[in-house]
Amino acid sequence: MLMSLVHELRKAADYPELAQARVLLSGLTSRCGVDIARAFAERSTRLVIRAAEDSVEVDAIAGLLAQCSAELRLYATDDIEDADAAVAFAQGAAQKAFGGLEAVINLVEIHPADLTGRTSQADLEDLVSEKLLAPTLAARVVANRMQLTLTHGSILHVVRAPAPNSQEELMVLEIVRATLAALVRSEASNWAEKGIRINAVAPATGLEAFEQTLLGEPDVAALALYLASQKGRDLTGHLFDTRNAGCR
Repeated sequence: MLMSLVHELRKAADYPELAQARVLLSGLTSRCGVDIARAFAERSTRLVIRAAEDSVEVDAIAGLLAQCSAELRLYATDDIEDADAAVAFAQGAAQKAFGGLEAVINLVEIHPADLTGRTSQADLEDLVSEKLLAPTLAARVVANRMQLTLTHGSILHVVRAPAPNSQEELMVLEIVRATLAALVRSEASNWAEKGIRINAVAPATGLEAFEQTLLGEPDVAALALYLASQKGRDLTGHLFDTRNAGCR
């Protein structure tokens, strides 16, 4: 099933039902998430962007996206990994911008420095918490609002990471990946009866078949569109593999 889905994603798809859909993209930077944002903007969605940097480059990207999206709201922050800030944003600006959301894409970036010096169980737990707690809690806030408004929606977590340079770094990535997979299965099960789908994308760690993986951000963007569309209504609780999840 996954292999046929990967092939389908690489075909051009318009998804007219996404026009005017309310979409949150959290974690955008000048190097990460641009293809995903553009894919939704080109379908005339209403975009709420929570950028992880306040820069001239991000402002320029937002200007370009505004030309093809139905509407766009840009918020920049330097505390993208702070759980309290993520929850506050999900409860406030994210929902109020357009009166709710139908789709959420959370970009989670792991930097090279995050993979080194993790020598104890506590170090690994800290990393997992730093990277996954904020998007998980924010997703619960959004899912609860979707439930209350009888909205069927899609939530996608996308973990980005550099290629590991050692067995130590590979082990760290595998732990993050395994934790993400468990979280997604649990959260998807909790919200499935409400019509809320929760999936994730993470770097392949070397064991997955190449033909069944997504090849970089354009494929991830295609997956995000698919999951937000009518075609993706039956997919939840999945962890999709990508061979090139690092940022430009």
